[in-house]
This record gives sequence, structure tokens and C-alpha cells, in this order.
Amino acid sequence: MSSLLIPIQMRFGDIDSYGHVNNVTMLQYLEDARVRLMARPLPQGAAAGIPEDATFRALVGDRLTVIGRQEVEYTQQLVYRHDPVFVRVWVSSVGGSSFVLDYAVQEEDGAQVYAVAQTAVVQIDRATGRPARLDEVQRSLLEQWSDAPTRFARRPAPAGA
Repeated sequence: MSSLLIPIQMRFGDIDSYGHVNNVTMLQYLEDARVRLMARPLPQGAAAGIPEDATFRALVGDRLTVIGRQEVEYTQQLVYRHDPVFVRVWVSSVGGSSFVLDYAVQEEDGAQVYAVAQTAVVQIDRATGRPARLDEVQRSLLEQWSDAPTRFARRPAPAGA
């Protein structure tokens, strides 16, 4: 399954005084894609051990998911238009209590990319506020969206990549 492509309908108010999508609004586009990914059920029979129509949000239960880090690299200006922009989202890494989501804000066909980004998401225990380990079912579900990490232009590629 790897990445998902999520359409985002722009609003005129998303544009700032410079005539392009404001950086805060871009983070909202990423948030919208992240929320929609976490609420998306997997197709029946997608992976062994995952309940039918499971969503990551349901598997979190009474724990919370919070943002531990976000990084965005803007590659082109995105100006207002009536057609939606698309956010491609996928999982690039899964840790003990966290995972990394990667994004490309782009045209539907990927011909133009306006921004690339990463978000580290941490699962925490609601009562203690401390990180809570991801269980095997959560890991299996996240692996359904797995793909290579984003390469940021201003950051060197990892060794061996």
C-alpha cells in the first residue's frame, strides 16, 4: 500500500500578503493529511493480525498521539487555485513509542512538489504523559504505509543511501 494521496481543497484565506500559501497553513495541510491517514481503514485482508477495517486512531485507544518534531522544506510557491492540491503521506520510520510521517505537498501526478516535510509522532500514556510503546498490531498497520524517508535538499543524505 505504501503512501496515500490526500486531496486538500484550498481556501482563499490560505493565501498570505505575499500571494502564496502561508507557512502556518502548510502545516495545517500536513495535519489534515495526517488525521485522514490515521482515520483511514485498511482494506480487508491487508495484513495478518490487523482487525478488519482497523484504523490507527482506533488502535491508539485511550492513549494520545502528539507531535514531537516537524520539519518543512518549501520547494516552490503554492498560489491559490480552485483545484485541490495533494498531500502524499507515508511512514518512513517506526521506533519504540514513535513513528515518522513523511509528506510531499504536490500536484496529483507528482510533477510539481511545493513542499516536503516530516513529522515525528509520539504515542503517550494519557495518565502519565510519558511515551507509551507501540504494540505489534500498531506496528503492522504502520508498516502498510511504509516508504523511504524524505530527502531534504539542505540536509546531507544518510550514510549508505
